[in-house]
Amino acid sequence: MRFLRAALVLSSFFIVAGCNNSSSSTTPTQNFVTDVLTGTVQPPVNGALQSSYNTFVVGQGGGTVSVVLTSAVETLPGGTLLPTVSMGVSIGTLANSVCTPQSNASTIAQASSAIILQGSLGVGTFCVLVADVTNQTGPVAYAVAVSHP
Repeated sequence: MRFLRAALVLSSFFIVAGCNNSSSSTTPTQNFVTDVLTGTVQPPVNGALQSSYNTFVVGQGGGTVSVVLTSAVETLPGGTLLPTVSMGVSIGTLANSVCTPQSNASTIAQASSAIILQGSLGVGTFCVLVADVTNQTGPVAYAVAVSHP
């Protein structure tokens, strides 16, 4: 009887061990974070269109970065809100407190839940520039969601 129990325990061990379908992988898993960056773009000053920027840090060896303009609301003179204002949005690099857009990393968009910019970036500090492109008459409060490693 002891032999039978030992054989059953041993055979069930081999059955379980034989069903292990896991595979080992050396590819590290990236953790993505979403930063919600907010600010205000002021109306033109002496005819010069204004902009505002926020920074974010890409880590873990770099990877895909996605940008969504989640909100852009202009406060018109008199207090009326305009939630359909179009804004310029760019991904850039920061030097001497100036956010310089990268080539092919700019678009014009209205707020939505759609990704408006997406691409691959290396490790480092980058900026998202939000700019007046319509000669707005009031300040625009915005929110941008940036998903990155």
